[in-house]
Amino acid sequence: MSKTPKKLAIVSAVVLVALIAATVGFKMRYDKMSRNVIEEYGKITAVNLSKIPDGVYEGSFKDFLVNVKLAVVIKKGRIADVKIKEQFAGPGYEAADMPSRIVKAQSPKVDAITGATGSSMGIMIATHRAIESAKPPK
Repeated sequence: MSKTPKKLAIVSAVVLVALIAATVGFKMRYDKMSRNVIEEYGKITAVNLSKIPDGVYEGSFKDFLVNVKLAVVIKKGRIADVKIKEQFAGPGYEAADMPSRIVKAQSPKVDAITGATGSSMGIMIATHRAIESAKPPK
């Protein structure tokens, strides 16, 4: 049974409207995520590592397409290691060099990896949160 041109036009229009709605919805959610990542990234401040007790501290950041859980190892007032425990990122967007950059700089705030800016910022945010969780209460 073949569809009439009118029915085909209606089905095509419905599919087109659904695709447009999905695209607009995705774009709106992506923009919201981008604003949140930038806001959280702006909260990263310098940390006096010498005041952080040795230990392993966990941090995380999750928002839409950016999701990371990690552990920061503090040893003798230094960031000894940053271990990614779990990460959701598309292939090529993992920002795999971020942990070594953070260790080298001894700071959770370093230059982002081009093409993986969201993942880079997510790792920096999670690292900062881990270190902040290690600070003794005031």
